[in-house]
Amino acid sequence: MKKPAFLFSLLLSATSFAQDIATTETPAAAAEAASTPAAPAISTVSRLRLFGQNGATAFLYRDSSCIRGMFSDGVEKASGGMSSAFGSFIGSVSNTSLGIAETETSKNLSRKDGIFSKAYFREYEVPADKPSSLRIGFRDVSPFYVVNGINYETVSPSCSGDITFTPRAGEDYEAAFSWEGKRCSISINRVIARDGKTELVPVPVTRAPSC
Repeated sequence: MKKPAFLFSLLLSATSFAQDIATTETPAAAAEAASTPAAPAISTVSRLRLFGQNGATAFLYRDSSCIRGMFSDGVEKASGGMSSAFGSFIGSVSNTSLGIAETETSKNLSRKDGIFSKAYFREYEVPADKPSSLRIGFRDVSPFYVVNGINYETVSPSCSGDITFTPRAGEDYEAAFSWEGKRCSISINRVIARDGKTELVPVPVTRAPSC
């Protein structure tokens, strides 16, 4: 009769020992898990700033290496649509920012305002590592852009083009015009903010065909 009692006592002791181990190990395991840094989130988007006002066109075609019609689905009309044109005309249009660092152009937009043509910018998220295309241009608003402190006021009164580029994850960009003499071209600059200053670095672009 003593054997069953002895075995029962031994079983209770083993169970209690196992519980003690689990109780002792759990806080340590929890502390180790808490001290392990979480894997950084991988960005799948980039940001792009486009400018607009009456007389300027800026159409964005996300995730596309070609240009579709202006009334096609999925076209973002940063400038050149009816609502933006009316807002620019009466001066009620406002900037839309996602947090891209300020550049000379974005900081000095009021200098670009014309008669019934208020300047503004809009920022968009675009898919990273995939091509996006733009149709941008201006007419008779030649002092619209400032690149690295240079104000282009004596260039041709109009410039337009269709381009495509592939943004990299987590990077910011700004659409621009650039000139060689009187020759105008469309460009995309990467916006780099460091040490309280903003640098614009041109990135490769190619001509976008029609879809």
